[in-house]
Amino acid sequence: MTNSIRDVSLKEKLKQALTSTARAISDDLSIKSELDQNKNSKKFDFFKIENLNSKEDFIKARAEADSLALKEKFSDDKIYKKNLPSNSSCKSLYSIAEKIRYESLGSKMLKGIEKNLKENYGQIINLKKKDQLKTKEDVPINEAFELYMLKKFHNIQLNPLTKDILGYWEKDFEKAIEKHLDFLKENLEFQNEYSSKFSEILEEMEIFQNEENDENQEQNQDDGQNNPSNDDQESQTDDKKDENKDQETEASLDSDYDIDEYKLDEQ
Repeated sequence: MTNSIRDVSLKEKLKQALTSTARAISDDLSIKSELDQNKNSKKFDFFKIENLNSKEDFIKARAEADSLALKEKFSDDKIYKKNLPSNSSCKSLYSIAEKIRYESLGSKMLKGIEKNLKENYGQIINLKKKDQLKTKEDVPINEAFELYMLKKFHNIQLNPLTKDILGYWEKDFEKAIEKHLDFLKENLEFQNEYSSKFSEILEEMEIFQNEENDENQEQNQDDGQNNPSNDDQESQTDDKKDENKDQETEASLDSDYDIDEYKLDEQ
């Protein structure tokens, strides 16, 4: 057996092990015939063996398999959507908070899962690189929030760089979240209580309230541009009457035109 064939065989075995573990964690123990008939049951068959080329790759794949399985087991999509915040920036943080919730449950359930997740997050943290961090604007809030959640819920030890990244936003998070931490940790098993509280916390954060006010102001300006004042409308109407007062059929023609209404699509 050549080295290349041996490598493919080993990778395939690793892939099968990861997939089997993910199914077991999520209680998705369908028999093979059912898997063949129902493509949706193949949701854990996402590992590509060519991507497993190093120990680091395997650590990442193992943690991602655990996380996906825990999502299937512990995260209800209806509850997730029911408590989803309206603000777009809040939504991204809400998603991170839910991921941390079901991963925390898995870590409490099995020490092996806790080890896999911590190893992968440690690997991610140590690979982070930033050229320059001078102001708050240099740090995406999503990145800082994930580090805050890893620190508080997974007890991940941050390195000097990630401490700096979190440092720009940590006071904002502590001001809004710290007083609710006990409640959130006590309700990890109760998705509705946890997610509704987190949604409430995020929407009440000052940084998001300011952002929402800016969005509303922009929307009002757009509405003003699209809807002239009554005085302008009346002036335009008078002008049209002067121009077309001898054309009695003009008013009846107006009804033949369709007026398009603009609708805001929820992202």
